[in-house]
Amino acid sequence: MPEWNAKVLRRHGDEFERTADGYYRAHGRADDTMNLGGIKVSSIEIERICNRVNDAILETAAIGVPPVGGGPEQLTIAVVFKDQSPQAEDLNQLKLMFNSALKKLNPLFKVSSVVVVPSLPRTASNKVMRRVLRKEFTQAKHSKI
Repeated sequence: MPEWNAKVLRRHGDEFERTADGYYRAHGRADDTMNLGGIKVSSIEIERICNRVNDAILETAAIGVPPVGGGPEQLTIAVVFKDQSPQAEDLNQLKLMFNSALKKLNPLFKVSSVVVVPSLPRTASNKVMRRVLRKEFTQAKHSKI
């Protein structure tokens, strides 16, 4: 049998995080990607960065939402806060903070909107259901026109 000495080009499967309390949190598929301006990126990579931007954030979900009329997906961040919902000006500040933090991943990535949600939809195995959020955010965009 031949010996494989190749580099790992891509990881796939479910990704988990061990919390400080010793529990595990399922993040979903590591290969759940979106196309932002022709650049494929994993939602999980963006969420890792966004989760660390502000101590008031419990968790985030990065969603690529197709714009009305076509074009590259626009990055929407769904945010669950630990305690209270912020004011509109706080959300604008949070968006700026997300954009600043994401520059380290890729300077071309820009958050188009931040949406506060009470909780993220999850499967029975506790994975974030990004497709549900994508559908909801896409319908909300199309109903605004």
